[in-house]
Amino acid sequence: MSRVRNVVRVLFAALTLLTGLVSAQTLNVTLDQNTAVIDPTANWLYDLTANQFVPLVGYDFVTGSTEPAGAESWSVSADGLTYTFNIRQGWNWSDGTPVTAQDYVNSFRRIADPATAAPMAYRIYVIEGAQAINQGQATDFATLGVTAVDDHTLTIKLVSPSSWFLSSIASIGHAVPQWVIDEHGSAWTDPENVVVNGPYKLVRLDHQDIAVLEANPSYYDADAVQIKTINLYAIAQESTALALFERGELDTVAVPASDLDRVKADPTLSGQFYNGPSNVLYYYDFNALRPPFDNRLVRQAFAAATDKQAIVDFITKGGEIAAPTITPPGSVGHVPASAGVGIPYDPEHAKELLAEAGYPGGQGLAPITLAFNASETHSRIAQAIQQMWQNTLGATVELQAVEGATYSQVAADGAYNAWRMGWGMDYPDANNLHAELFTSDVGARAIVRNAAYDSLIAAAATEQDSAKRLEMYTEAERILVQEEAGVMPIYWSAVNLLIRPELHRVLAPSFNREFWKWTLD
Repeated sequence: MSRVRNVVRVLFAALTLLTGLVSAQTLNVTLDQNTAVIDPTANWLYDLTANQFVPLVGYDFVTGSTEPAGAESWSVSADGLTYTFNIRQGWNWSDGTPVTAQDYVNSFRRIADPATAAPMAYRIYVIEGAQAINQGQATDFATLGVTAVDDHTLTIKLVSPSSWFLSSIASIGHAVPQWVIDEHGSAWTDPENVVVNGPYKLVRLDHQDIAVLEANPSYYDADAVQIKTINLYAIAQESTALALFERGELDTVAVPASDLDRVKADPTLSGQFYNGPSNVLYYYDFNALRPPFDNRLVRQAFAAATDKQAIVDFITKGGEIAAPTITPPGSVGHVPASAGVGIPYDPEHAKELLAEAGYPGGQGLAPITLAFNASETHSRIAQAIQQMWQNTLGATVELQAVEGATYSQVAADGAYNAWRMGWGMDYPDANNLHAELFTSDVGARAIVRNAAYDSLIAAAATEQDSAKRLEMYTEAERILVQEEAGVMPIYWSAVNLLIRPELHRVLAPSFNREFWKWTLD
């Protein structure tokens, strides 16, 4: 306990030196990102990026709709191929330079440029010319379908109508100050160099200690930003962060799974506790390249032998939701449980399916290798599923905890019979999961292929009628997780937070912590 107290004293001393008397306009939180990458073209899902740079549109998870951001309004052509954005006027970068449509053009060009190595460049392949540029087949950036018609009018031309496109650019394509990048190169995001157009500006960055954001008076809605200073502390252990919260030094923290029961039972902490949905899917893939999971009946049997509710009730215990299908609640294309899609837990039916597949009571089944990237939670879940599969089906299941960054690729290439995966939604639309993970052209080499599923996902991406899109995704989920059982969704994650009574924060499952929308009493 003395070590934790020492950390508390050090952090509190740093806070006091930095801000003087802590006021109601100062927020103290953990730093939940890799501070080495702040460039929004390379890292768009974290606090320091989202709070400094503005995309064309935002997404309101409370209402489930896009909202104005860098663009005050927009329109779409009748054929769904051309988007016209009206960029806000009278709005400057933090160095006084006006924000223009060209700043957004520069962003999309940087994402497409292979020299930038933007990890999510494939997400803009729907834009004319983006894929050819990114894959080195074209070098003229004028062929990219992003054009500044004038200082405040931007057009984006797509290769095909895309129902999901608007929500997707809430998390990619933030305007960038190209003149600053040209002058400072990779150091352009350092506090002494960075120029921003968002609600906050980075004024201090000690990579292993603290990042400090100050309200940016040049932001278009600066008067609405109530919290003026954000201190983000680099705290490696959740347990340490929780101790700091309990000492009054942090305003909100995630609750470690190991502390959930204690927090819920505590008369004070329980009143500050929040549990809510996340937009993260936890799932297993089956290797369809070799026995026994090249047989759909076997895949169906193992899915039916998996008690997902027991996993969330007795292992994770954080309010996770057992998932019959892929797309999380809150995203367009989510298929509700009432639709009856998926494979429910049914041990007797699982035995029947396995016998029909030619393995009665597990006879003839070679040992099953179940892999997961090494962590305590993944291990506990795998152990539980191992027991379910062995007890119900008579299978021999060998667990393999895998270290290292190559795990996902090795698994996708077919090294294991089954393996654990997860996916956090980049944008709240089923296309993000289905089209980027499971169709034949992009999915892991070892997972099942189905032409009818591929066709449905392609059609749903361009369908403009929301009711028809849901019908398509419902049928696609039926094929993927029920008929083919190529993927076994296990649960949708949850968030567990402690929040001081005086802090009012957005609690919807947004991409980032949008500090400009938070307030302190």
